[in-house]
Amino acid sequence: MRRLVTAFAALVLTASATSAQSPVPSAVSAWVAVPAAGATWAAAYVEVSNPTMYEIYVTGATADAAPKVELRGAASGDAEPPAVPEFPVPAYGSTSAARGAPHLRLVGLSRPLKAGDTVALTLTTDGGLTLKVAAPVK
Repeated sequence: MRRLVTAFAALVLTASATSAQSPVPSAVSAWVAVPAAGATWAAAYVEVSNPTMYEIYVTGATADAAPKVELRGAASGDAEPPAVPEFPVPAYGSTSAARGAPHLRLVGLSRPLKAGDTVALTLTTDGGLTLKVAAPVK
């Protein structure tokens, strides 16, 4: 009986250690494009890395430089990127932090942004995970 209890305890501890080391999505490689003079919005680009086996969706965001943040889809040619309710991040994949990719639009800038500034961004996923990242303005 004692061996059975010891084996069970070892199994529980191993499972706990394994789950504590599970990979989680993260926001990396963020940057904000310098807005045009007098602009009231700016585009922010963030790479979201998803090392999990499930597709996740970015469903919202906040920024310390604007009261409103819109999710925007990928741009097509010269067309305005459409507002979207969410954008997917594939399982074992990532999004791109490049112009033309899904991105954030910081609306109603609360301060002027210039090269070298930093904007704090927080993204929210469909699972309630929050991803924080500092985005330099460049």
